[in-house]
Amino acid sequence: MSDERPVFVIHGIANRDPAAVAGRVAELSAAALDRWPMHSVYWGDLGSSTLGVDLAIPPGPGQTWDVRDGAAPPAGRDAALGLAGPVPLTPAQRLELVRARARQTLDPSPIESRGAAPEVTEEALAAIAEAWPRTRWLRHADDPTLLGEVGAALAAAALDTARDAGHEVRDPGAIRLAIRRRLPELDRVAGAAVGAAGERFYTWARIARAQYVALTLGDVLVYQRHGERIRARIREQIAAVAGERAGRKQPVHLIGHSLGAVIALDLATGEDPVRTAGLVTFGCQWPLFHLFDPRGGQLAPYDGSGPVLLPDSLGRWANLWHPLDPLGFVASRLFRWADGSAPRDVRVEHLLSDQLYTHSAYWTNPRLVSVLHETFAEPVDR
Repeated sequence: MSDERPVFVIHGIANRDPAAVAGRVAELSAAALDRWPMHSVYWGDLGSSTLGVDLAIPPGPGQTWDVRDGAAPPAGRDAALGLAGPVPLTPAQRLELVRARARQTLDPSPIESRGAAPEVTEEALAAIAEAWPRTRWLRHADDPTLLGEVGAALAAAALDTARDAGHEVRDPGAIRLAIRRRLPELDRVAGAAVGAAGERFYTWARIARAQYVALTLGDVLVYQRHGERIRARIREQIAAVAGERAGRKQPVHLIGHSLGAVIALDLATGEDPVRTAGLVTFGCQWPLFHLFDPRGGQLAPYDGSGPVLLPDSLGRWANLWHPLDPLGFVASRLFRWADGSAPRDVRVEHLLSDQLYTHSAYWTNPRLVSVLHETFAEPVDR
């Protein structure tokens, strides 16, 4: 049987619209069938400022497109920045595409033109296979068209060398030397193209996403330095809703997402704690933060001798995490209460077809609602 304590929901980073935050909390409350009085606690106006962020962004390479409008960069956004194709290739497949096009150029069909002598073709193909592993950029390319054009260019170099010899006795190493010279040149051209595309892409990314970075990373930095001011805001809102005794003499329930989870745990374990009967966190970095920089309050640093002792001011704690959420961490192996019990880590399943960015997907996951019911039962006396 769940109790009737008020539930205070603390949002995470990059939230600047209190109405949107309140709407998300209202949706969660409705999904939980309004079992508890659920209140949105807003602190986003105390977070980082984005004013003048563009003044710190390095200038771009003189693109004609306007990156400040968030337009997509002209170069592809894939990992190879212009060298990737629709399907990743193996090293052997890349080399074979180059050699196949070279062979086609050197030995065209009789209808097209007269091809090179068989020994020229074999020498050119052998030289390509020998020199290919020493390329820096092309050996990572997955674009079949690009690889084919490289093969054609190398074949042309071999043909030019053979024709220059005319009727003279051909130097058997001339074609190999021509390939060894031409392939590094083509490789440098590919590298220059990648560099230009990369500069344009990262310039676009830095400028187009600067505001978002300022809101996300900026909020974390602001909290690390001015956390007491943000925690004071949370305390004020709890008192305004539930009275001065709430969180002091009368434990409350807390829900925290991302940095909101960090704030909730800092409040529940601080020297002057907000007494918390039940806590549910999701996408939580607090366990990792405690290892990097101990949170203080009633917590001891982790010294490797055993789990860190949690104070009695924190009752139940359930922590949801998702395998594809890079910002969600687990707590049960790092923390214990004095009675030997541990926080409950709950793995959340999620369909990528619903949403790719799993750090925010917890809000609408049915598992969250069931964990709320399980956690906000009558607290265990410790």
